[in-house]
Amino acid sequence: MLETIKYLLGSTGPSGYGSKTTAEQVTDNCGDLHSCTAIITGATSGIGAETARVLAKRGARLVLPARNLKVATEMKNRFASEFCDSKITVMHLDLSSMKSVRRFVSEFEALNLPLNLLINNAGKFSYDHGISEDGIEMTFATNYLGHFLLTKLLLKKMITTAKTTGVQGRIVNVTSGIHTWFSGDLIRSLGQITRDKRYGTIIKRQEFAC
Repeated sequence: MLETIKYLLGSTGPSGYGSKTTAEQVTDNCGDLHSCTAIITGATSGIGAETARVLAKRGARLVLPARNLKVATEMKNRFASEFCDSKITVMHLDLSSMKSVRRFVSEFEALNLPLNLLINNAGKFSYDHGISEDGIEMTFATNYLGHFLLTKLLLKKMITTAKTTGVQGRIVNVTSGIHTWFSGDLIRSLGQITRDKRYGTIIKRQEFAC
């Protein structure tokens, strides 16, 4: 409870930043980011949109993956009108689909761009139970498995970029505490993570093993 109150009040942590710190304040000392290429998921609204806006302001080249290309393109045009020298590429990505993740990485690699920064920001929350095309519960597929695969497939590109530039890249995972709201039957709910009951059994066994 105390930590929650401190968070809401904007108390700073070890990094010197708190919940009331803005993206512009965080990047004040970053200088010119024209040599930086960043992929930001979930950049069409909320934290992701503001992160993208500020990085565009600092000169970074942005790649914005999105399910809704229309909304992402509108965001790109808004940034371009605000920062005339911004370099922004919009690409399709549905994180709930492992096939879409692989296609996105393949298309990104075809651009022959470096990759310095990967911000896994996109997140989904739904009251209704849904299953992805891969047979995985939609929230778990989107928030966890999609980002895990995306990161794994982009690691080689980030390592190559770091070796070429001499600058270590960064992977940022934006998380949420919304899972703490759960108050149901955990074991029963684990079985709903996948449509394939064999995987449900494996998940349950792993949970007991922990």
